[in-house]
Amino acid sequence: MALRKFSILGLMISAIRIALTPAAADEINCPASRIVVMTSGQDVSRAKVCAPAVWARAFFERCGIIQRRKLTLEIVNRVTHPLGVPVIATFDATRWRARISNFEATLALILPKSVYRKLPFRDVYDSLVVHEVAHAIFREHVGGRRLPVTAHEYVAYAIQIASMPQETRDLLLSSFPLQTSKDLARFNDIYLAMRPLRFAANAYRHLFRNERYCETIARIASGYAEFPLPLE
Repeated sequence: MALRKFSILGLMISAIRIALTPAAADEINCPASRIVVMTSGQDVSRAKVCAPAVWARAFFERCGIIQRRKLTLEIVNRVTHPLGVPVIATFDATRWRARISNFEATLALILPKSVYRKLPFRDVYDSLVVHEVAHAIFREHVGGRRLPVTAHEYVAYAIQIASMPQETRDLLLSSFPLQTSKDLARFNDIYLAMRPLRFAANAYRHLFRNERYCETIARIASGYAEFPLPLE
């Protein structure tokens, strides 16, 4: 795949740790970005979160999509959906803040039969951080346009998988060998709800099927790519 040369999270971590700028007792400004990572107490995991967060920002910059709004990533012991169900992460567009379960809490939330259990979990967790940052930067570029949820998830999932080391990504993709069609008709609400990781694998394959992925992302953000309308 064309994007494999971009999967360099492991190589970035040491350099990012050196460049971290303390903002307060429980937060860190990630280098060369407008991303702040916050944790409670003395949790040192915030330093590790900067590497995937900065990777996501750099990916969008290569596509000419620049992050301008400050984004806060809050790493917590528990994230709850408005319906009261524990979840891995949520993004609040009113406060421009993503709340992400910490490493241990996320591991506990992954179902025993999930494909994620077959993968190195550090790679999985880093990719989930990328997913949330991708949501925020893409949402900023979308502006006031109303896109289907599937459009947002298509972009976030595809970039999430792109961020994984090649061996991890190949193992995930091999679990979902059936590829999707060349159009966007299959990426609908039912597919996303029933088979989210298969949706993710095929979103990656579809977006990075050629070297024009930046153009595709721009078309989606502008509302020109036709995703199926939300089901009522």
